Amino acid sequence: MGGAGIATSIDAIGANYNNVSSIAFLDRSALEFSMELFLPDRSMSGSISGGPSGTVDSKTRAAILPSFGLVYKTRSPWTFGFMAMGIAGFGVDYPSNSPTPAGNFNPLAAPQSAGGFGSIYSNYQLMQLTPSVAYQVTPDLSLGVGLNVNRASFVVDPWPATPPDVSGFPTGTHASVSWGWGFTLGATYKLFDHLKLGLVFKSPQWFEHYSWNSQYPDGTPANFRFNLGHPMTIGGGISYQPIAPLLLALDVKWINYSDTRGFERRNWAMSASGPFVQGFGWKDIWTVAVGAQYKLDSTWTLRAGYNYGGNPIPSNQQFFNVFAPAIVRHYLGAGIGYDITRRLGVNLAYYHVFTAKQSGAFVSDGSGAIPVNQPIPGTQVTNRLSENSVSIQVGYKF
Repeated sequence: MGGAGIATSIDAIGANYNNVSSIAFLDRSALEFSMELFLPDRSMSGSISGGPSGTVDSKTRAAILPSFGLVYKTRSPWTFGFMAMGIAGFGVDYPSNSPTPAGNFNPLAAPQSAGGFGSIYSNYQLMQLTPSVAYQVTPDLSLGVGLNVNRASFVVDPWPATPPDVSGFPTGTHASVSWGWGFTLGATYKLFDHLKLGLVFKSPQWFEHYSWNSQYPDGTPANFRFNLGHPMTIGGGISYQPIAPLLLALDVKWINYSDTRGFERRNWAMSASGPFVQGFGWKDIWTVAVGAQYKLDSTWTLRAGYNYGGNPIPSNQQFFNVFAPAIVRHYLGAGIGYDITRRLGVNLAYYHVFTAKQSGAFVSDGSGAIPVNQPIPGTQVTNRLSENSVSIQVGYKF
């Protein structure tokens, strides 16, 4: 349904993730398992006017993303829930290329000794576990709260967010793991039997720092750390059921990257041993999700949705985000549900993220004639991505 779910109560995983208060409006207790196959397609182009130009393609790395949800309804106004799922991630795997006399190569993927980054690899994965509780103040109003416990792993090679030495930037190939926490607040109000409103506030997710024991290209030992959080999100939703088989949903969210550690800082910083990247430099965005569900009969259900998200990476920060090209704008989803019995059901879903491209100039590190953090004329880096995903979910009501 395009991710629309703040004011709906369809399944345990979605209700716990989108709005913890909505678990109170599920008709029964439920236990669910889901498995998603995620297939990204990414490339990065770099060019210098009158000089080298080329594109490198990221190796496609299929990811298996499991999730789990539980809702237990008591005979009192209290409903309890739990969710475990991957909520964020990014990654690329670009090969290095060598300079050629014809200039047919990507200068950003040239070896560090030739002024590039060399092969570029990143892998960031964030898993969130949320025990939650909802209290039905009245039959039409529910309030909920969830405690978010997060585990994230982070790999980047080379690692440009620490001062280099004369041989270049160190590696960050050993996965660093960080634990974090946050909370979620939600409210769901049934205005009429066929109309619900929802509000959700997800706090920033605060993490301990990531740290690496590493080395520079010349073998010199390197020890460094980095802080990376997850942004605060505020959202509102509405669900409307004009006829019994049809459910329509609309969500709007604001995501606060500009105040999130690791994402808020940008550009080069100077050190005694050379310039290094301060952060990803993302900006706040709005997202809109619309979805529909139609029950063909007591057994079959059809679903579809569309999601639009603002691009968090400004053009003047594309150079720093070849490691994390999160420039998704539009995606469409569709799914089908089948109730095997009154208690046991299975859902299949697919979504496609349409190809997105974003370009910007190389940013000077101050080593040449162009002042530090100024665009270099005649240069361009272009990040491109598209994605596909299929998932299966099995649920049991009790």
